[in-house]
Amino acid sequence: VEGTLDYVIDTTLAVVKNNIKAPSIIVGTKRVETANGYPDKVFRELIANACVHRDYSIIGSQIRLFMFEDRLEMHSPGRLPNTLSIEKIKLGSAYSRNPVLLKFLIHTRYVDRLGRGIPMIYQEANKLGKPIKMEEFGEEFIVTLYF
Repeated sequence: VEGTLDYVIDTTLAVVKNNIKAPSIIVGTKRVETANGYPDKVFRELIANACVHRDYSIIGSQIRLFMFEDRLEMHSPGRLPNTLSIEKIKLGSAYSRNPVLLKFLIHTRYVDRLGRGIPMIYQEANKLGKPIKMEEFGEEFIVTLYF
């Protein structure tokens, strides 16, 4: 997906939503989903984080999204910046690698505040009883959501 930052986030979210299996039944004339899944805000947060916090200095790299039957993987170029660790971001610690992009996403209301997204994702996963895996592998930061 290419284009302006808001277009990339909105379009990628639409692709994710259209490709996640949602068990359902027919009630009357309508389809009703029977299983609770992640709310849209979780996917939007992952996509926005990947766009705003990726390392744009890694030439030729791209954000990559992989969807499998049992999980979604978001691969973002670059390791966590400065002194951040996976344990620290789970608790809300944050650092903006790209402050101009962050400011744009705050003004356009794609981001509420720096440091809130990852704890919210963990909270939503806990509600569903689903694990999340975050790891740095090579020069990528990878988040895996399990369905």
